[in-house]
Amino acid sequence: MIVYRKIPFQLGAQILLRPYTDRSHRAKSKIIGVLEKEFILIENPVFAISDNITAIVEDDLMVTYEYDGYLFTFKSRFNRELIKNIVCIDYPETFQIEQLRDEPRVKVNLQAAVNIGDIKLPGIVRDISASGCMLEIQKIISLFKGLGLTLTFTLPDDQLIKDLNCTISSVKINQIHKKMDIRAKFSGPSGEIEKIRGLVNFCMRFKV
Repeated sequence: MIVYRKIPFQLGAQILLRPYTDRSHRAKSKIIGVLEKEFILIENPVFAISDNITAIVEDDLMVTYEYDGYLFTFKSRFNRELIKNIVCIDYPETFQIEQLRDEPRVKVNLQAAVNIGDIKLPGIVRDISASGCMLEIQKIISLFKGLGLTLTFTLPDDQLIKDLNCTISSVKINQIHKKMDIRAKFSGPSGEIEKIRGLVNFCMRFKV
């Protein structure tokens, strides 16, 4: 697990808030701004008590925030309303962290040659871990979970990954942009996977 010294808040990211004394009520909000060690600026959350009843909570809060496969949880409190529909909550003094993924992923942008049976087409590796990657293909074709493919691409440290065997674990189709996001799991050769593992481990040392 990565050791985070502070929570890597991102503007526009979603957070989930619950009253500290009654966590059955919850509300989603969005991060508007952050002043480190002072406050977090968010959209005013409205807590749903039932289908027809909502409430504004001014008690202590339990806040959860997800970033890059990690779930951050911390206690906070409403500070003040800055302008209409924008409020400040206290910046957390401490936080808990939970890793949601089995392995960390590194965001990349690598041009790749994709072979699926007799089909050859270009793709882009968008993120990579020691066991798999997310591959983008700018074309919609018939793919399904369990189908095999091979990838060839060059890592950011200039190591060539050649004919890497993969198995598709999920497919997401974007009809608007005419593309597919493919989650693939590596199966070999072991030497190519070790090159990737080495790069991922190196990148994790420099995480915030």
